[in-house]
Amino acid sequence: MLLFNTNRSNKGKKYFKKKEGVQDVVYAEKAEAFNVWFVENNKEVIQYLTVRNYFDCDVFSESYLKMYENILYTGTNVENYRYYFVRSYFTNLMANGIKQNRYCELLPHYDKADTDTQYFAELQDKQQKLEKDIFDYVYKNYSIRDFELFKMYINLKPAINYASLADITGIREHNIQRAISKIKKGVRANKEFKKRREELV
Repeated sequence: MLLFNTNRSNKGKKYFKKKEGVQDVVYAEKAEAFNVWFVENNKEVIQYLTVRNYFDCDVFSESYLKMYENILYTGTNVENYRYYFVRSYFTNLMANGIKQNRYCELLPHYDKADTDTQYFAELQDKQQKLEKDIFDYVYKNYSIRDFELFKMYINLKPAINYASLADITGIREHNIQRAISKIKKGVRANKEFKKRREELV
């Protein structure tokens, strides 16, 4: 799929009017080349970040869009997409407050640099322990099928949704949604987890 320039006749450049009298140049071929690379390699990059415990689905999507738009509108020459994307991703990750836990949020203006190192390490340990305990709770209180669905859904976001889970497992989408929603509701209602989340905020 080529964006804007389908016949490749203008070497990737096309002009369009945003407002009356204002023109922007669009480097469609360069942006499409990055898009093709991203489609073919995003799973590998997600795995690279996940193994290192640095994957954040929102930051990942934001980094893709920023890089795509940067190439599309500025024509930036990128020799190594992977290096450029990962560097951009970590820059955005830090700008968004380092890593955020799936089950509890840090203070909006939380800044690692302004926090005692020991305190930060303890906070991170508590977050990881909370996540582990939530998975243990789900394992003990729900069916093994629902636990596995929940685990897959949480660990594979944003690469997976209810529809793709249904394709993989053969379970109907509405049954998956019902099971995961029931688990989420149970986790939120758990007084111990609620208290521990509040202590981390």
